[in-house]
Amino acid sequence: MERTPLSHVFEKMSVMHSTARWAETFDDLTEALGPAGFSDGSAWAKFTTLCLSDETDVPPWCLLGKTHDVAAAATLARDAGWDVGEPAVGDHECRVVLRSPHGLTVIAYSPLTP
Repeated sequence: MERTPLSHVFEKMSVMHSTARWAETFDDLTEALGPAGFSDGSAWAKFTTLCLSDETDVPPWCLLGKTHDVAAAATLARDAGWDVGEPAVGDHECRVVLRSPHGLTVIAYSPLTP
């Protein structure tokens, strides 16, 4: 039986840059990319081509995969030999960190509100 690829459950994929120097990096990105489409002003910003976060528990660069089913993403990643973190529910989303055997990190997430 053929394995279903992880990409099957993602509706959208984004690149995320995480840094403890959020404010300075936000200014640099605004200079290079123009204004953010959304920003909370201190920890999260969404530009057309990437997201900026202040998270320190993920690599500086990773992928964000929006999905309607975080558990299915975790199962498919596990089936592909990836390390699967513990699911977590935050203020805005449910997420799980997935790490490939070669070091790629993908955060599968589902917004709590549509």
